Amino acid sequence: MLGGAKSYNMANNNITKTVVSLVKNLSIRNRDIVSRRFGLKSGRKETLESIGKSYGITRERVRQIEEFSLGQLSKVVSADSEIAKYVSLSKELLNGAGGVMKESELFKAFSGSDKESVINSSLVFILTLAGLPAQAGGPVRLSENESYHSLWALDKNSAESFKDGVSSLVVALSKNQKPVSSAELIPFVQKNGISNLKDTGVFLSISKELGKNVFDEVGLISWAEVKPKGVRDKAYLVLKKENKPKHFTEIAKLINSTGFSSRKANIQTVHNELIKDSRFVLVGRGLYGLSEWGYKAGTVKEVLMDVLKNSTKPLAKADLVAKVLNSRVVKENTILLNLQDSKVFSKREDGTYVLRKA
Repeated sequence: MLGGAKSYNMANNNITKTVVSLVKNLSIRNRDIVSRRFGLKSGRKETLESIGKSYGITRERVRQIEEFSLGQLSKVVSADSEIAKYVSLSKELLNGAGGVMKESELFKAFSGSDKESVINSSLVFILTLAGLPAQAGGPVRLSENESYHSLWALDKNSAESFKDGVSSLVVALSKNQKPVSSAELIPFVQKNGISNLKDTGVFLSISKELGKNVFDEVGLISWAEVKPKGVRDKAYLVLKKENKPKHFTEIAKLINSTGFSSRKANIQTVHNELIKDSRFVLVGRGLYGLSEWGYKAGTVKEVLMDVLKNSTKPLAKADLVAKVLNSRVVKENTILLNLQDSKVFSKREDGTYVLRKA
């Protein structure tokens, strides 16, 4: 996701030659250590430990050599027009994406591939040098953590703005307690005073805490409504979207037509999962609704008993029918037939009903 930035394919550029020329300023050992740490030869970075073992030195010593070498090279970066060209191109891409990009997306825009490669490793190396204190104002890399994937920011301010923006959006959505449609996301962001989210698409691609569901709604990735984990969650999501009770066969069809995955949901499996999950309530013959809609488990008679038990006064027949219909999809006659059980319900002289005392 490039957030509107121009797409570049620089796979055949001379960035690797530029980097080879640059590291010649280092001693042979230091050059080898830096090259292996950044993957400048193979495209794959090596650990401090593996490099240390090959030289018979500690991890800390390797880190010190790396830091010293980068400090040396950062002093000559500003005078190299070739390096300046790649830094400028990267800044253009980052700026077009709102100031930040997921590292893999930057790779794809720069070289045409988001896979490990010498070209992509060379870009990281150049941008790392450009972002050192000696080159104030250069791009900044944020390493992957529990909250977001590794990314590059236009500068330190853009990096901080990204972290603050994502954190604020997570808090706002947590308080909202439900996903927000993509069409309403910008107004939602503005309403919550979050001013540093320029391109929400880019932020969603980077954040590990935010996600978008099949209905184009944004929320927390931990929510079943955003990332359903199984048949139960998928049933919950489609039923909530329909906003009315559905037969279990229809729920299975909705799961399969929504496009969660290529694997089809079995009708009987769906029915079994609905029965086992307290989020779903049987409200009619094969019809299921959500308990959060006010539906309660039990037979029509049990619902009638529950209504009267929780009422502070006797209830008229019409009131009882209305309350049961809020919890069940049944015919009125079914309710009236159950109400005729004189062992359970007592009809008063004024026509209202109470529970018969044991």
